[in-house]
Amino acid sequence: MKNTKSITSVTFILVGNMLLTYNSIGDGWTASLTTIFGYILFFVGLSRLKSALDETGQNGVSKLIWAAILGIIATLFSYIPLVGGIPAGILNLIAFILQLVGLFKLKNSRTLGETGASGVNYLLFAMVIMIVAGLFNIIPFAGASLKSFIAFIAFIIIPFGWIKIQEAIIENKTTNNISESKTKQSS
Repeated sequence: MKNTKSITSVTFILVGNMLLTYNSIGDGWTASLTTIFGYILFFVGLSRLKSALDETGQNGVSKLIWAAILGIIATLFSYIPLVGGIPAGILNLIAFILQLVGLFKLKNSRTLGETGASGVNYLLFAMVIMIVAGLFNIIPFAGASLKSFIAFIAFIIIPFGWIKIQEAIIENKTTNNISESKTKQSS
C-alpha cells in the first residue's frame, strides 16, 4: 500500500508541475490561479513521495516542498499592485534555487537509481529551458511570444522526467517484492 501511494504521488507531482509551467505559457489571473492549484498538487505529491525515499531523496524532496511553499507565497504577492512584483520576484528566485538544489539531491537518491536520475536530468533540462524562456521575456514586442513557445517546450519535457522517476519507484517496488518473497521462501 505504501508503494502504491508513492507511485500515485508522482502523478500529483506531475500534474502540479505541469500546471506551474502553464503559468509561463498562459497569461492573466486564471493562469495565476492555475499556478496556485498546481503548487498545491505539487506539495501534496511531494509530501506523499517523501516517505518512500532514502535520506538523500527525502532531503531533496524537502527542498522541493519549501520551493513550492515559497512559490505559493510569491504567486500571492504578485497580486499586490505595484509593490508585489519585487518580493514575488525575490521569492521566485529563492524557490528556483531551492528547486535546483532539491533536484540535484533527488538525483543522488539510491532509491531512484539510474532510471530516476535520468528522469531528474529531464527536469533539470526543463529548468534550463525555463531560464532561457525568462531571458526571452525581456525582449520587447516578440519576447512574450518567444517566451511562451520556449516554455511550451519545457512543458512537454517535464512529463518525461516525472514518468522516469515513477518508473524508478515501480522498479524499486518490484525489486523489494522479489527480495521479500525470496526471504519468505528460504525461511
